[in-house]
Amino acid sequence: MDAFANRVKTFDAFPKVDSQHTVRSDRGGFSTILTVFLTLVIIWIEIGGFLGGYVDHQFIVDDQIRTNLLINIDMLVAMPCDFIHTNVVDITDDRFLAGETLNFEGTRFFLPEMFKINNENTEYETPDLDHVMQENLRAEFSIEGQRMNQGAPACHIFGSIPVNQVSGEFHITAKGFGYRDRQSAAPQNLNFSHVISEFSFGTFYPLIDNPLDFTGKVTEENYQAYKYYAKVVPTTYEKLGIVIDTNQYSLTEQHKVIKPKKTGNPQSPPGIFFKYDFEPIKLLIAERRIPFIQFVAKLGTICGGLMILAGYLFKLYEKLLRLLFGRKFTERDTEKKTGGLLDNEKTDIRKDY
Repeated sequence: MDAFANRVKTFDAFPKVDSQHTVRSDRGGFSTILTVFLTLVIIWIEIGGFLGGYVDHQFIVDDQIRTNLLINIDMLVAMPCDFIHTNVVDITDDRFLAGETLNFEGTRFFLPEMFKINNENTEYETPDLDHVMQENLRAEFSIEGQRMNQGAPACHIFGSIPVNQVSGEFHITAKGFGYRDRQSAAPQNLNFSHVISEFSFGTFYPLIDNPLDFTGKVTEENYQAYKYYAKVVPTTYEKLGIVIDTNQYSLTEQHKVIKPKKTGNPQSPPGIFFKYDFEPIKLLIAERRIPFIQFVAKLGTICGGLMILAGYLFKLYEKLLRLLFGRKFTERDTEKKTGGLLDNEKTDIRKDY
């Protein structure tokens, strides 16, 4: 057994120092305690990170063919429902009379608290994984195509519109402006001030925030046009086997007052226009965990590297003390183990006397 141990020692990449050649000191003991403490802290952090996993964000090519989806809307327009016309047009020249599925409820116009009014929606963050998992409550509007109290001064428009998943536009205009209609709203009755509580694509998750949620615009101009340009990206969230498919979008805005012609009619239709386009990529947000073998190797590498770094730092510290205060100061309060060659010679000399 001893012969085998001696052979194994020849393969030791980090040969050990014999005890008789080591020196004990308060500084060395403190550095050892500090190194062990930092090592335990790092081990604790790494174990927590391994158990908690990490959130992986990846952009991949969207290989799923989707033919249609829903546009979910909940907004308030400062104009009577009788004067409002809604329509959806896409690049395939398909037209959807959004008024057949949307609900129009007459009410009064007001600005809710905590809404962003007349602000450009330039700052928006992707909802994180935990927030989406906590708020992934699906919902559907219980009614569609209802008309209620249409003579009120403002109109509450809400519902879902089934559309083709291609580039398109959703228009909210006044009757007689942009589309032929039996009725025509008087110019002095036009007011496209609005607040948006919900504007999303795909499955309706009312608790997940979107760039246009809780925003609004207020104007005193009759011939006002608000244009929103949305770039829609399919997004998939994965955690603990739960998969949520939704859509998020980036947004740019353009607002302008349309000048009237000599005849008094506007040069282009005023209104609220939502233009949307779909990106060919998908954002995948998933909780991952590294393999256990990789975790053990990573932990061993970190701990070994920390030990080596602590040794080099301690040697550097000792050399700096020796340069600044001298050899006597660094060797003060040190304890050297007996048993070395010189110790044996001193003992033999003392015995001779």
